Amino acid sequence: MDLIKCKTHDEIVERAHLWCESRVKSCEAQSIFLPAGNTPTALFKYWEKIKPRFLEGKRFLQVDDVITGKHQGMFRRYFEDNLPSYKHQLQKLETGNEVADLAILGFGINGHVAFHEPGIPMDFFSGCLPLSEESKKTLSLESDAWGLTYGLGALLKTKAILFIVTGEKKRPMFERFQKETDTFPAACLKSHRDLTVLVDF
Repeated sequence: MDLIKCKTHDEIVERAHLWCESRVKSCEAQSIFLPAGNTPTALFKYWEKIKPRFLEGKRFLQVDDVITGKHQGMFRRYFEDNLPSYKHQLQKLETGNEVADLAILGFGINGHVAFHEPGIPMDFFSGCLPLSEESKKTLSLESDAWGLTYGLGALLKTKAILFIVTGEKKRPMFERFQKETDTFPAACLKSHRDLTVLVDF
């Protein structure tokens, strides 16, 4: 695991961009798992601004989405709003039967990655599942909300993972991440042979 502590969110964006450029080349990557949410938004805005050539022709696989209630498809809409120049390269999450070459992941407040929630078997590849109370509260979802997601069974098969952790409120869970190995989904990422972690605290 390569842990990089960044002083500013701008540094997070810069290092995330350079990681992507480097791994696309070194891994000869043609596809990237992408998350929605606050964590990657600044990176996506940067890509929209500079239109990096290394992203041309690459497929972006949506890693999760909400599939019930009034917020159904909210992450798909997020990508349409934040990566409009790449909408033709974005693959909507429908069957969940692929493995991307690379993965960019955020860190859920309860230790989830994508919608692979704590308590779900660590070899879970993809599918529909009920969301945790923490996830529903964070996203202002209905009490019976469900998600569709790729899980660790898929994410750990990628060639390289970039794990981005931002926000002081995630520090306690990140400290657990550093100490533990398999007690919650994000901790299992440490078993990957090429994991880079960016933090801003």
